[in-house]
Amino acid sequence: MQAYLYAVESESSERRDVGLTDDSNTAADWRYEHRWKPKDTEPWAAVSILHGFGDHGGRFEGMATYLASLGLAVSAIDLVGHGKSPGRRGVIASYEQLLGEVDGALSLSRSDWPRIPHFLFGQSMGGNLAINWMLRGGQQSALIHGAIIGSPMLRTPCEPKAEFMRAGRWLAQKLPNLRIHTPMCVEKLSQDRRAQDAYRRDRLVHRAMSLRLATSLIDSGNWAMDNAHLLSIPTLLMHGTHDALTSCDASEEFARRAGPTAEFIAWEGCRHDLHDEPQREAVFSSVAFWAKNRCIQTETIGRIGLSKGSFPRSAVGRASDCRVCIEGNPQASYTADF
Repeated sequence: MQAYLYAVESESSERRDVGLTDDSNTAADWRYEHRWKPKDTEPWAAVSILHGFGDHGGRFEGMATYLASLGLAVSAIDLVGHGKSPGRRGVIASYEQLLGEVDGALSLSRSDWPRIPHFLFGQSMGGNLAINWMLRGGQQSALIHGAIIGSPMLRTPCEPKAEFMRAGRWLAQKLPNLRIHTPMCVEKLSQDRRAQDAYRRDRLVHRAMSLRLATSLIDSGNWAMDNAHLLSIPTLLMHGTHDALTSCDASEEFARRAGPTAEFIAWEGCRHDLHDEPQREAVFSSVAFWAKNRCIQTETIGRIGLSKGSFPRSAVGRASDCRVCIEGNPQASYTADF
């Protein structure tokens, strides 16, 4: 059991200083934001959370509280069309609009905590956005110390047939905002029945996805896989080996293609929402440890004048192998040789 170091305070509110860059006029210029920070002490780093499809930032309260108790400031906006933020549920003006949400989230975090290192955490669809934002050179990509990606939506375990995708893209061109209902089997999200019940009771989650959003996520996932070698920001990818919604193999393949910039942890036996699994405290500790190590590395790089590419990988991974396997039991026994 992790000993908490600090008491935590939290708040949530509408934020109008988001700095959105899209000109779609399809959503108001504000987002609903959730914030957590250690009480009575200055945070040593900040994490901006990007949630998954149909989700919202409030569902990361457990993770954010844990990280804040370790001295991190954490924020999570409800992305456009999600949670308490404006926009029709599951509808986007363009994929570029979603990438603009990443810049907006970081703008808010940096305005609250301007003098400390900043990290991105992207879950599922949020992982897709964070990865594509880094690969395509998001406006503030040079200003973050690293990214932690959980169960990213790069590929699904069972890829759609080519004929189906051609029909879907044709229909998306004709009716881009046509929404389809995507039913969710909550047992695929987490093994924890309390987490499953919380998801069922949450009135802010939704399962409506427009055809434009669906095809954009598939295409951007494939594009990211093909361009993984462009990754220049230190990134930790994590995935449960029993994830039935997004592909664990794709995450591992992405890390390999990205080279030494990326590290990969396979959580043995875990499902899609690592932050809601029985092993979540071990997951949170790995996130905090990796971020702390990145801060130490960056400080050392600046002090001795090394290039970022010449600095060794963190202790989470091994230089010769991007894969670290952690068994999925409540005690989170580590099977890797660190």
